Amino acid sequence: MPLATPGREYDLPANGGPSSLNHGQLAEFREMGFLAVDQLASGDDVEYIRGVIERLFQRRTGHNEGAHFNFAGDDDDPDAPQFPQILVPCNYEEGLRKTGLFRQAFAIARQILGPEARFVGDHTLNKPALNGPETPWHQDEAFRDPNFDYEEVSIWVPLQSVGETNGCMQFIPGTHRAELLPHRSPNGDRRAHALECSGGFDLRDAVSCPLPAGGCTIHTGRTLHATGPNHSSMPRLAYVLNFSIPPRPAAKARTFPWLEEKETARMERNRAWMRRGGFFVKSWRLIKRTEPRDYGKMVSRMMRKAVKRRKKG
Repeated sequence: MPLATPGREYDLPANGGPSSLNHGQLAEFREMGFLAVDQLASGDDVEYIRGVIERLFQRRTGHNEGAHFNFAGDDDDPDAPQFPQILVPCNYEEGLRKTGLFRQAFAIARQILGPEARFVGDHTLNKPALNGPETPWHQDEAFRDPNFDYEEVSIWVPLQSVGETNGCMQFIPGTHRAELLPHRSPNGDRRAHALECSGGFDLRDAVSCPLPAGGCTIHTGRTLHATGPNHSSMPRLAYVLNFSIPPRPAAKARTFPWLEEKETARMERNRAWMRRGGFFVKSWRLIKRTEPRDYGKMVSRMMRKAVKRRKKG
């Protein structure tokens, strides 16, 4: 099915300092729930980040602690489609937080979310050449703790040019203004990390966002999005920066049954690593990237999660 293309793409000032969105860009973002920017990262930043990311994937960095895993299927199934992902790669290469891209992205996040915006993490995805699987339609908030309400933005940066052939971002405009939609594990496989939205949207509304290397899309935690398969002869690498204001206790009770059913190999490795002392490593990493005024909230969340893990055995 052919997809529409965005009405506009934007360039931001290439002056080496923090970029900002103009009034029209902000208005479009708030109306649509996403925005495509033709250029955000410099060529030098793209080259540096791509080199770091390729090295981390080659070394399977973070696999033993559950940070490196197969997004598309069961890690333990050799026949599952392969789509490697690494959570928080800045844990393994601090230089990622010292790039011009990071400064630019943080400035835009503060512009959208306000001065309370925090960097909450990054991740990277390696969609293999020729047969890299699609990413199902989903909302990022579906992966979060349902006990909190969120205001967040993700800045998705391709490290090579992207189009419909190799899996550019696609969005359903306006979905950020409604309640979170129901999700499920693809094919009912609770061992797969991925989630897919199970209904409540029309694919005829989909908008495709082709971009050059170093461009970006910006979207909220509720904006429905997906990427198609990679049919090109080269891997499709993407780097994603996530920003949020501190989560607030949920205004109304809700449950995410699609998360309660999950039991992935990544989760098993992470629990084993935490028991071997990973809890202290994770705590130190969080302290390093957490603002001092948020320490109390951070410790409280960590203690609640520790209690939940003990109850699960």
